[in-house]
Amino acid sequence: MRALILRIAVSIVLRTVSVRWENRAALDTCVAQGLPCVLVFWHGSMLFPWWYLRRRNGAALVSMSKDGQLLADLLEAWGYRVLRGSSSRGNKEAMQSMRDALTDGHLLCVTPDGPRGPMHEMKMGALRAAQTMEVPLLMISVGYRRCWRLKSWDRFEVPVPFTRATVRVAGPLRIDAGLEGEALDEQREEMEKLLRAEYRAVTLGV
Repeated sequence: MRALILRIAVSIVLRTVSVRWENRAALDTCVAQGLPCVLVFWHGSMLFPWWYLRRRNGAALVSMSKDGQLLADLLEAWGYRVLRGSSSRGNKEAMQSMRDALTDGHLLCVTPDGPRGPMHEMKMGALRAAQTMEVPLLMISVGYRRCWRLKSWDRFEVPVPFTRATVRVAGPLRIDAGLEGEALDEQREEMEKLLRAEYRAVTLGV
C-alpha cells in the first residue's frame, strides 16, 4: 500500500514539472535501440531518473535495507528488474547480478553514492560493471529551480509542483578494459569529479 501511494504521489508531482533536457540524444539512443548501458545518478537526485526511465527495460540495484524494500516495491511496479544488494561493499553476488542484467540487454541504473553515502562519493561498482561488460556509462544530473531537501544523508530532493528542472546527460563514457588498481581508482575519481560538476552545473543553471 505504501508503494502504491508513493507511486501515485510521485507521478502526480513529476508530471507537473517543466523539464529542459541537455544531451538527451545519448540516452534516447540506448533506449530506442535496446542497447545495454550503465546509467548513474546521485542518490539524492534519483526521483526523476527512476520515474522517467520506468518501463524502459531498466534494471536497478537496490539495497537490502528497509528503505530499500520500499524502493524495490516502487521500482517493480514501474517495470524494473530489481537487483538486491550493494556493490559498494564488494558484494560479488550484486556485481554478478549487474553483469547478468547487462548481458540480458537492460539499462542498468545505479546510485553510485548509495546506499548510505557519503554524499556524492562514487563507489566502484557501476564503473566496474561497465568496464567488465564493455558497455557505455552515462551520467544523469537533475537540477530543480525549487525543491524540498530532506534532512537525510543524501539531502534527498523532492521537487515543488510546477517547478522547472534541467536534466543533463553526460557521456557515453567508456572505461578502458585494461585499467586496474590505482589507474582504475584514478578513473573512478575523475568520473566522480565529472558527476559532481554536472550536478553543480544543472543546479546553478536552472
